[in-house]
Amino acid sequence: MKRFLVILYICISVPLFAQKSYNMQGFELQLEELMNEIFSAESSNGRFAANEKFINVLEDALDFEKSFSYPFNKLDKISILTSKDKQFRIFTWSVPDDGGVWENFGFIQSKNSASNEYELYRLFDKSDEIISPEYEKLSDSTWFGAVYYELIEQKYDKRTYYVLLGWDGNDIYSRRRIIEPVYFKNNGSKPVFGQNVFYKDKDRMRYVFEYSTDANFTLSYGEQYYDIVTNQKAQNTLFHKAQPFETVPNKTEKEKMIFFDDLEPATFGMDGLKQYYVPSGEVIGLYFDGGKWKRIKYNVLPRNKAEKADGYQPDESVKHVLFPAKTKN
Repeated sequence: MKRFLVILYICISVPLFAQKSYNMQGFELQLEELMNEIFSAESSNGRFAANEKFINVLEDALDFEKSFSYPFNKLDKISILTSKDKQFRIFTWSVPDDGGVWENFGFIQSKNSASNEYELYRLFDKSDEIISPEYEKLSDSTWFGAVYYELIEQKYDKRTYYVLLGWDGNDIYSRRRIIEPVYFKNNGSKPVFGQNVFYKDKDRMRYVFEYSTDANFTLSYGEQYYDIVTNQKAQNTLFHKAQPFETVPNKTEKEKMIFFDDLEPATFGMDGLKQYYVPSGEVIGLYFDGGKWKRIKYNVLPRNKAEKADGYQPDESVKHVLFPAKTKN
């Protein structure tokens, strides 16, 4: 009798497992077709009609039990980022209208620590309605939309800090990049966008960089070199006689940091008009220490390696977003 029950269990459970896997594959095939339709449609009507269907199918798929572990490898034209600790996964993409205005879309799956289950939130881009975007806490329903291309995790005092780096096509005049901290309310699953994790900048919730569509702006994360400026005069030693006005050369160090171009108006009198902002030539770095992102006090070198003298390469991390040839900046 026991042997019969075991065989019966196997006969029932295997088809059910196969059906779940098949359903996710079926969702993915539908989504791939709609995704390609979004990216190939020649008009706003075609793009946004396909996008609405894409949203509905993706929402159904992500509501499916255990969908968090399904990779969606075929969805290679949207961004899918998963935290290393499996706390959340975020899907983002962007669609332009015929006038060159980009609208961002997204979903976030995040774990509820009480139920140990993942819950789903759709993200609604309200960036045009947010008056002070760098100083407001936001949510899934009031989201400063972006396509995220980097997820940074840092730990301090038994807490994990998450930061997203994002790209926003904005409009025909300017582009935007975002440094977006995110956390989850009361150890639950509801996302909060924006967090006071910037040292000596207590009101800041995020960074928003807006610049000319013709500018080559970099916002990235990784090891970067910087000069420690000594400003010290050389001293006489047994083997070296210091010359007048001779100084000790700067010392080069490296640190893992978020680094980005400083921005300034391209021409005089354009202060505040972001469509005319371009990199000034200075690179700024933020490193994580004690639960805060602190600014590097010294000169971050505008190159990826200390020995390379011809400047650093622009960030290529947003190639996967819609119309790659138009999103190099």
